[in-house]
Amino acid sequence: MTQEYERLEKRKNEDLQVERIGHQLDDYSIGLCVTGGIAAIEVPKIARHLRRYGANVNVYTTYEAHKFVGEASLQWGSGNPVVTELSGNSEHICLEDIVLVAPATTNTINKIFSGIADNPVTTLIASALGKGVPVYLAPTMHETLYQNPMLQENLEKSEKYGINIIPPRVGEGKAKMPRLTAIVNAMLRYAKAQDNPEEEVEQLKLDI
Repeated sequence: MTQEYERLEKRKNEDLQVERIGHQLDDYSIGLCVTGGIAAIEVPKIARHLRRYGANVNVYTTYEAHKFVGEASLQWGSGNPVVTELSGNSEHICLEDIVLVAPATTNTINKIFSGIADNPVTTLIASALGKGVPVYLAPTMHETLYQNPMLQENLEKSEKYGINIIPPRVGEGKAKMPRLTAIVNAMLRYAKAQDNPEEEVEQLKLDI
């Protein structure tokens, strides 16, 4: 599978390629889900950094996400076509090893815990949970929305459903998206737990 990754990377033109800095996510496919918040502008950077560790990244978006980040930017970051709507190709059936929602808005989080599947993101997650694929949420919103009791009640149920929460950075009246290092570390920890459960994961220290 690693050889297949290298072959696919070589087929991408030079502008889409990334410099390898690790192999911890070799053979892992990550469904990177983007919802409608200003932090969505950070997603191309997240996608490219996951690829630097060997991950194959497939991006799924909600309609609202495109108010903040363009499809072309997401395709450039991931190196793959972006799923913006569902079709007869059954894009909603989860084939990834991990699903990451960053940013995860209050609307999308509450939909997930209500079992609603009405767009590419929520439908992919419904499939992932039914298949036992781990789902990671990076809550990102105004602090008043983050402190909403119904949202907090849902977040407290996350472990029950196999959903992992990457805590936001709270400040300036906002629950900000976790730093790039925190998001990538979460993916590396999961991969390490699957591949070498006895080993500790060295935390990334990046000047980003």
